[in-house]
Amino acid sequence: MDWSKFFRTNLEQVLAYQPGLREEQIREIAQVDTIHKLSSNESPLPPFDSALAAMAAKLVELNEYPDGSAHELTQLLAWHYGVPPEQIVCGNGSNELIDNIAETCLQPGDNVVYCWPSFIVYRSSAQIAGAEYREVALRPDGVFDLDAMLAQVDEHTKIVYVCSPNNPSGGIVTAAEFERFLAALPEQVLVVVDAAYEEFIDTDTPEGAAALQSTAFFDGQRPLVALKTFSKMYALAGIRCGYGLVPEPLAEYLHKVREPFNVNTVAQAGARACLEDDAEVARRRALNAAGRARLYRCFEALGLPFYRSQANFVWVEVPTPAATFDELLQRGVIVRSFPGTHGLRVGVGDESGVDATVAAFEELFGEQ
Repeated sequence: MDWSKFFRTNLEQVLAYQPGLREEQIREIAQVDTIHKLSSNESPLPPFDSALAAMAAKLVELNEYPDGSAHELTQLLAWHYGVPPEQIVCGNGSNELIDNIAETCLQPGDNVVYCWPSFIVYRSSAQIAGAEYREVALRPDGVFDLDAMLAQVDEHTKIVYVCSPNNPSGGIVTAAEFERFLAALPEQVLVVVDAAYEEFIDTDTPEGAAALQSTAFFDGQRPLVALKTFSKMYALAGIRCGYGLVPEPLAEYLHKVREPFNVNTVAQAGARACLEDDAEVARRRALNAAGRARLYRCFEALGLPFYRSQANFVWVEVPTPAATFDELLQRGVIVRSFPGTHGLRVGVGDESGVDATVAAFEELFGEQ
């Protein structure tokens, strides 16, 4: 049987998404009992207490379909951001919305522009739609190079992606840089701001205070989308819930292509419960910043180059990334490698996770 005749030819170039290694995958090779999974940018903390209670209460209702319009969550998000409900679209994680936007807007002959390395779904969603993707190098500080992106924009550009803080570097675009970028873009270009890690930005620092806040630029009129998620700061990665602030004409089309009942009942309840818990967000942001600072001190002491991050991970460069990745696995520390680069993305764990990470790096590089 020649299966190739069944498949769209443009899918041959698409690589299936590869999630980070699971703990059980490395238990046979790890030389320690405790495994620290720091490879998927997940929160090391459990969901908020309010979210756990709200989700548990919904378990008896799982015989029924979810609210297909995510009405209560949409209304709450609209109130939270001061926008009409018609400008909120909820998704099975913000990942689904990236795919939906590409499916809605792109066709062969179009192109998208973004920096690399960044989130692989910008590339795959363009490939699936049959569009061209144009990848631009990050700036030396790990931030999206908006000027270099502008140089790649032409009359066929349909979407530009701006990831801030960027995954995997943690670099942030400033509000002033982004405002100049918007002013220089042609009007036919849709700007998609991927703000999955925005809640981790330390706005008490000069750098954080100057950072792009995606929703501040959303006015519902210009072609700009702000994508956010409950997977990261809100520790709900396992139930998949994201959302976007989207101009209403685009929102109408996204509702045409998204899956019916795409956000499940438990996810909607958990998201509603934790959205307004600003005190817990602040507490977790501080814990993350403290863990991140410990990683900085470790890498500085060992002479390892790294990017200063405003997310829940740190990019560190090592002489032999593949070998270091394997050595860390043996010590029970799972990080993320990126083939073709000289670095590793190291998640900020809880206190014990940071302890284990620091100890492992000191063991590997302390005598160099």
